[in-house]
Amino acid sequence: MKRGDLVQTKQNYRANERFLGIITKVEKDFYGKSYNDYLSDRLTIYWFHGETTLEPGTYVQILSEA
Repeated sequence: MKRGDLVQTKQNYRANERFLGIITKVEKDFYGKSYNDYLSDRLTIYWFHGETTLEPGTYVQILSEA
């Protein structure tokens, strides 16, 4: 994943609703090793509904690469 990628949430946030956003910052391997031995990035995502959040890379899927 990289800055500028279009992403959506993997799981429904509320009643069959998924959010779209743009990655604005990627912090590689921020979370370190997790319980299943893989490294996860922390992403800063600007969501199209107007909010900016910090999310683990495993929270979203890429729809279109920058």
